[in-house]
Amino acid sequence: MTEGVDTGYYCIDMSDQIPELIDPVVFAERQSSIQGLLGLQRLDRLAEMLFDEQGELKVDLYFYKQGKVPVIEGCLEGNINLICQSCLETLAWDVDKLVKIAMVQTIEQADRLQDGFEPLMVAEEKMSLPGLIEDEVIISLPDYPRHAHQCLQYKGNVQSADARTIEQKSENPFAVLAKLKITGDQ
Repeated sequence: MTEGVDTGYYCIDMSDQIPELIDPVVFAERQSSIQGLLGLQRLDRLAEMLFDEQGELKVDLYFYKQGKVPVIEGCLEGNINLICQSCLETLAWDVDKLVKIAMVQTIEQADRLQDGFEPLMVAEEKMSLPGLIEDEVIISLPDYPRHAHQCLQYKGNVQSADARTIEQKSENPFAVLAKLKITGDQ
């Protein structure tokens, strides 16, 4: 950790890895920041929605206190490949998520937050930073990711089945009995 010259902020610069566990309250008290890259292979729940786990997210988060409430603010950026829900092929998606989270311990604290803050209930001292980042990315994704263009071409001129085949299928199964009744055969 290094202390900034003019601001007094602590900064952790991790060009290749984001720490697994952090104490957000301590980070907020020290006015810390985290900048770095987070590989998509570390995000198990998000991986289920991805076409592949290639790439990483750029993380830029600042921790501070607003009154007595610890706050995380910053942004998450990157390019991910989702699965198109129409054609099941790759769908390039840009992640550009602004983060503004206030860490609260009660519902009453959450109700008193200023507009623009998302409440995050914290019960333990340490929390998974990749888990928090993963939650924020998942929240920002569309419910049903699809290409902007129609990726599946539906053919309006479907070849129709032979008319005789359709007639045979729609024939009444009791027609044979009706013929027997008319001819008197038993």
